[in-house]
Amino acid sequence: MRITPRQIGLAAVVLFAPGGFILGATLVADHYRRRRAQPAETGREPPVVS
Repeated sequence: MRITPRQIGLAAVVLFAPGGFILGATLVADHYRRRRAQPAETGREPPVVS
């Protein structure tokens, strides 16, 4: 995994800015919310239960 300047800047804001932990928590929650909302785009379909 390559670390981009954008990721470095984001880490600096989250670690050093006042209230940065709130921004970090919001970004993490948004990331996992988006991952959970897109199961069909990954190519895997949910199992069929009969």
